Amino acid sequence: MERGLSRFALWTMAFLAVAIGLHALRFYFVPAGTFLQVDDGIRGVIERVPVQALAHMLIAPIALIVGPFQFFSSIRTKRPTLHRTLGKIYVAACTIAGLGALAAAPFASGGPIAGLGFATLAVLWIATTLGAWRAAVQRKFDLHRLLMRFSYAMTFGAVTLRLQIPFFMMMGYHTYPQASVWLAYTSWIPNVIVVALYAMWEALRRPTLVAAE
Repeated sequence: MERGLSRFALWTMAFLAVAIGLHALRFYFVPAGTFLQVDDGIRGVIERVPVQALAHMLIAPIALIVGPFQFFSSIRTKRPTLHRTLGKIYVAACTIAGLGALAAAPFASGGPIAGLGFATLAVLWIATTLGAWRAAVQRKFDLHRLLMRFSYAMTFGAVTLRLQIPFFMMMGYHTYPQASVWLAYTSWIPNVIVVALYAMWEALRRPTLVAAE
């Protein structure tokens, strides 16, 4: 039962990540001057700092799409070379997209409060991702898995942000810049808390499993 629920959660996460990641590929039309379903506030950021903004918007979807498949045990055990290759792609994408987000944060459409939230996210995103990569190189795989979970929790903020937008609209925030004052924090902090609670649950559960063996 527990394994079935975990598998369902993983596939749901992967489906949402791929769906949002593919939808975000509309930003690839921006360099040609075509803004397909791009919010006016976000368009304003792109026009002010195009290199920084697009470095994030064009590369982050790669990390979002690749990330879930790093958690499939079948890929890790049966296709370790593929797992490592996808991992390198994920780390590179997070680093580039994170640096772009950090550079663009001062120009956030929601103002300085939103900018602070997105900048904090960018710094933690880069740090946990590079930390996870370093842990893997040092063969500290428990630490690697933990940091990668935190990293993808922040990557998955792209999904939770979009899921939260309708609720903020119903609460009276009629534009993305208005809602982003909150979304800059609510899109990723709950994800990180869930990962932290899961890690604590695993740590408490581990002695029981060892005793049972």
